Amino acid sequence: MSKTVGVVVSADSVTVVTAVLSDMESLTVGSLVIIIDCDRVLLGRVVRLARRNIFQDDRVLQRIDYESVKLLEEYGIDAEKLTSMNLARIVILGQVTNNEKIEPSRRPPRLYSPVKLPDKTLLENILRPRSRLVIHVGKLRDLDTVDVYLDAEKLVTHHCAILAATGGGKSWLAGVIVEELAYRTDMSIIVFDPHSEYSSMLVPADEAGVELDEQERKIAEVIASKVKIYVPGRVDSSSIDEVFRRRFGRSRTYSRFGIRPLDVPLSIIVRLLDYYYGLSDTQRRILEEAWHNLIAHGDITDVEELLKIIEEEGRQAAPRGYAGEASLHSLLTKLRLLFENRPFFLTRLVEYYDGLPVRRLDIRELVEEPGVKVFDLSGLDYVDQQALVAVIVDQVLKFVMRHRSNSVLFVIEEAHNFAPSRGDSLSLGPLLKVAREGRKFGVGLLVISQRPARVHPDLLSQCMTQIFKRMVNPNDLKYVRDVLENVDVEDLWELKLLREDEALIVGLAAPLSLLVKVRKRYTAHGGLTPSIANLAETFGVAR
Repeated sequence: MSKTVGVVVSADSVTVVTAVLSDMESLTVGSLVIIIDCDRVLLGRVVRLARRNIFQDDRVLQRIDYESVKLLEEYGIDAEKLTSMNLARIVILGQVTNNEKIEPSRRPPRLYSPVKLPDKTLLENILRPRSRLVIHVGKLRDLDTVDVYLDAEKLVTHHCAILAATGGGKSWLAGVIVEELAYRTDMSIIVFDPHSEYSSMLVPADEAGVELDEQERKIAEVIASKVKIYVPGRVDSSSIDEVFRRRFGRSRTYSRFGIRPLDVPLSIIVRLLDYYYGLSDTQRRILEEAWHNLIAHGDITDVEELLKIIEEEGRQAAPRGYAGEASLHSLLTKLRLLFENRPFFLTRLVEYYDGLPVRRLDIRELVEEPGVKVFDLSGLDYVDQQALVAVIVDQVLKFVMRHRSNSVLFVIEEAHNFAPSRGDSLSLGPLLKVAREGRKFGVGLLVISQRPARVHPDLLSQCMTQIFKRMVNPNDLKYVRDVLENVDVEDLWELKLLREDEALIVGLAAPLSLLVKVRKRYTAHGGLTPSIANLAETFGVAR
């Protein structure tokens, strides 16, 4: 039988009630409770706890002091129990149906309905999604015997956002979701990693000091075997490789890849040229005309060949005379600089860097091969990162739309850099297209940001599951209040106090809003903040 902890004394609305508690010690802010309203069972969440003195009269209170309280104690009288009342504000999450689902409550509970702690079995049945494919993300924060699962189908196809302040545990939770999907599905998970954090998924967590039992170690090995790291062709990754080797005692394995210039949409080529070198209207017209005619020349694999054809085709579009010739030659110089200086461009059919071959990125393999593909973008500046994300997202979405092949999840770390709320970026358009159209083709987004107020609102509005971790910025908290239904001031206060391993999950992938203690990682976590002492030791700073 469930333990009774209080009774409803007022119903402020259909969704908010106040209860007097007989046992406050069994509850915390965030605890789930059930309210027995005759033939109905309502599930609620505690959002406020308070202790109130029933003698709140100045004439009474002015005669109370510490000595009088001690005198009562000498006679065996507990002054607090005699004069105080414990109150809880409870938000009604829904009504429990006969088949243990949650549906909206359409009338408030009766006064004096008992408030009870929920039964473990009842909670497990309510919280487990009715989907064939679920992922395990942790346990209820206030009842750690109850596992929390999310609907993987809705998480992926309806998109998800993880939002928190820096150091709030975003990457840890993202890693848990990626691990679960990699282990339980055959989908392709493409991670854009601006800070080289996800390479650590190559390593089982017990090699990084996390205790794993025998079964967890086997799961970790399966996940690690499905991880591939991709580094842009001509990026120097020696420092990152050295840090990886020092931390894990093994070399980081990865493939170097390149993008053919012809695989890049002309709009991105134009914007890169304009950003790095400037582009006149005449040069833009020459390039557009020449690029349009490149299709007739077949498969072009060498930059020198490409520039020669652009020169031939561009001469037809250039104005007559010296000015046109000068514009054409200036354009060719800028194109050469762009292709040679941007490290992700493949400039020839056979290319090597640091002893490794640089291979053309195979989009079919990227989509159809199950597992985790981590694109290490840490060696690129912001604009190059945006360009690379735009090209890969665009090509993958087009391939999936044509072939109706494997499901794909894009993991976008630091999403405010790739889809900003103000201004523009090279990657914004392709990401918004996935957000709006990807669901029809099994292509989803996992958007991660420490500044939700700075992420493009159209992108976040398409994320039907949102996971909030610790937040302190007022603008970000205002965003949360605007997004969540039934949000209370105490909910925002709770977000400020969440620990790194705790999260508030709302949306389609969860049966109701949940405060969760996130499970441990099976593979090593790369998003660690180094201590000043360790940095001093690493770089040889004298003490």
